[in-house]
Amino acid sequence: MLQINNICTNYGAIEALRGVNLDANDGEITCLLGPNGAGKSTLMMTIMGILSPREGTINFNGTSIVNASSGQIIDKGIALVPENRLVFPEMDVRDNLMAGAYSRLAKEKLECLADIDEMYRRFPKLKEREKQLAGTLSGGEQQMLAVARALMSKPKLLLMDEPSLGLAPLIVEEIFQIIRDLHSDGTSILLVEQNAHMALQVADRFCLLEQGRITFTGEPGQLEENELIKRAYLGSS
Repeated sequence: MLQINNICTNYGAIEALRGVNLDANDGEITCLLGPNGAGKSTLMMTIMGILSPREGTINFNGTSIVNASSGQIIDKGIALVPENRLVFPEMDVRDNLMAGAYSRLAKEKLECLADIDEMYRRFPKLKEREKQLAGTLSGGEQQMLAVARALMSKPKLLLMDEPSLGLAPLIVEEIFQIIRDLHSDGTSILLVEQNAHMALQVADRFCLLEQGRITFTGEPGQLEENELIKRAYLGSS
């Protein structure tokens, strides 16, 4: 579904991504692990067209999306749940959801309204907070809203950047159940996550990004068998 080949992305003179190669398959959860500063969020923003790569190719369902705008990439079927949620704090829950469907509103307004009801069915807490400003929600509720807002664009591939960051353990369990449910419903997911133990429970494949390069690709069993990775990410000796 997603093919990333030799992507290099800079922040000024700093080379954040150094020849990254990564595939995300249709129907799978692909998890990207790595330490802080490895380039994980940079890769997500490069996929979404927020950052432009210096070189390399990104193909989505066989079509290049390098140099496409973020709006065009969303229209092609990719949506991002950004790090730290980044909901629109001065807008209420319903308006945040409508913002997620902005590219569809002109032609599919009735369908978008029906999809909001579907988001409320999937996330009952959002229905309870429908008229509440997003900035006043709890961290877990904001994460649910960020996921629901992304789903309003009807993505084929959902990018999720650190969805458990800063959340209490019980809320983390709830967020990962949401990830399982989305996967069961057929949504393909590229997941950036530092909680390797939780990621092991949901991911089909793992990639390890270190200092801007992919240094490992494999399945959960292979991850657990690699002693260096076990010590660094699973707390094993």
